[in-house]
Amino acid sequence: MNVTFICPQCEQTTRSEIELESSQVVCNCCQHQQPIATNSLGPGSAPDKSTLNRCLICGNPELFIRKDFSQRLGLLIIFIGFTLSSIAWYNYWTYTTYMILFGTALLDLVLYSLVGNLLQCYRCHCQCRGLDTENHHHFDLEVHERHRQQAARLAELSVATDQSAGAVTVDTTEIPSSNSPKET
Repeated sequence: MNVTFICPQCEQTTRSEIELESSQVVCNCCQHQQPIATNSLGPGSAPDKSTLNRCLICGNPELFIRKDFSQRLGLLIIFIGFTLSSIAWYNYWTYTTYMILFGTALLDLVLYSLVGNLLQCYRCHCQCRGLDTENHHHFDLEVHERHRQQAARLAELSVATDQSAGAVTVDTTEIPSSNSPKET
């Protein structure tokens, strides 16, 4: 099984191979050993596949299935097809324009059928390949938005906590921490 994750120690994206019996994932950059969340791996329906019950890195049980294909490469294919068809349309090559558009759609269909799936965590964006994906669903915008807003609130709270911890006192005058107007 292959896992791509952001190392909590060095904050670099790294990819690591792990086995079903493994208890740690090792970062290839800083050699930090990240413990695998408890009860995250189980035996799958096939003997060579495991089932992922929760994220290996953060332990989040909400995972989604997506295609294991670079979104940048997909957008590049669409952009090239759009540009070439626009040039052909500008030169009044109608049949060539439609051939380019249908060729791009056919290439997209072939890539969609050939590329496998991966499981991705909503919270930490850890990607796991080579697993059984039967018990998981495709992307859900509501769940994604909940995790995105939770991360934003935690980041905001972290900044507010850092600012309040750095309150400066000079002699006997304290800097107020609230935004309420002063009484005169």
